[in-house]
Amino acid sequence: MGAAHARPSNPNDDSFGGLPLSRYTLGPATLALGDGTSVAGRIAVERGRIAEILPPDGPSDLILPDGAIVAPGLIDVHTNGAGEFLFNRDQGNAVPVAAAEYARMGATAFVASVMTAPWESMLHAASDIAEAAHELQENGGRGARCLGIHFEGPFLSPKFRRVHRHEWIVPASRERAQEMVDACKGTLLMVTLAPEVDGATDAARIFLENGVTCSAGHTAAKYREGKLAIGLGYRSLTHAFNGMPTLDHRDPSILLAFVQDARTLVQVICDGQHVAPVMVDLLRRTLGDRIVLATDNMPPAGPGYHIEGGVMRSEDGTIAGSALRIDQAVRNYMEYAELPFEKAIVGATHAAAKIVGHEREMGTIAPGMRADLSLWNAHHQVIGTMVGGELVYDAMTAPAAAVS
Repeated sequence: MGAAHARPSNPNDDSFGGLPLSRYTLGPATLALGDGTSVAGRIAVERGRIAEILPPDGPSDLILPDGAIVAPGLIDVHTNGAGEFLFNRDQGNAVPVAAAEYARMGATAFVASVMTAPWESMLHAASDIAEAAHELQENGGRGARCLGIHFEGPFLSPKFRRVHRHEWIVPASRERAQEMVDACKGTLLMVTLAPEVDGATDAARIFLENGVTCSAGHTAAKYREGKLAIGLGYRSLTHAFNGMPTLDHRDPSILLAFVQDARTLVQVICDGQHVAPVMVDLLRRTLGDRIVLATDNMPPAGPGYHIEGGVMRSEDGTIAGSALRIDQAVRNYMEYAELPFEKAIVGATHAAAKIVGHEREMGTIAPGMRADLSLWNAHHQVIGTMVGGELVYDAMTAPAAAVS
């Protein structure tokens, strides 16, 4: 990690890279805490969790470069895969690839998205991903953790389906919702669905009963329907402005309902293409820390798809997803909304953890939280990633092409 130097406090301890696993201290550095503030200090890590926040003066086992910043690990709550691997197509095989790729971005966790596909294919993909994520963790796999599954579909508005194929969109029902929950084996975290389609209310109730976040998206809903959805329990909006009606001043869309209600979080793809930078700035001024930075990253999906203008497009030019990295999303957010790093990082840490119900475990730097940390240089480039206190990515030892 640049000029980082690790020295074990006890050479007989079990260690990784010279650092004792039981307890060590890293720093000093600027600590971007994940709540919009920062302090100068050091972090004591004990058995994979943050034990203490210490003053900057004092001994450290891991000395970071001058100007280094330590932030919570980034979390991407909406990604379709990584590298050349697509969760829909490559299913469980995509999990270890994504784990390695996301660690290089400073991410310590991601949620695997399964897009609309033939019904049985979606269920099989989710089951395979859940098994692969469990096996990777049980076998000590290094890299970002797959927290669980996000279904983007198939209960979507045909009018705002975008690249989700019409013949694969099916009516929502309690029975289908329960099949989705069961297929994920306890790992279903979020479902994007259009709250106005037939059966969506019944399906949403099943998801909510099982602790799953309902996220409105690919929807034709207007303001009133959005208010009803929030009243039912929806707490997230998938990729604001995209896959929904425009924000008309006389007939406002569902977006306004989510902007207005402080109980909700709003996801935005901060690549400068899906949403104009000035609109990102407007959202930030309106929502504050309720913005979640999600990439909707789309690896090559097969014939007919190509990257153009920084986004993945289908053959007819329809945007299918982004080519955005989660660390770049943070840097873009800083630029578009004129934010300092410690405020921009909230959208990819605490807010992201909150949207999938993991805010008590990750997303902030505080005693008792998992030691899931991203390490940055003074230019806001990722130089290292720690998952559960273990160094899983070091820019100095990574291939040049993989460095952020």
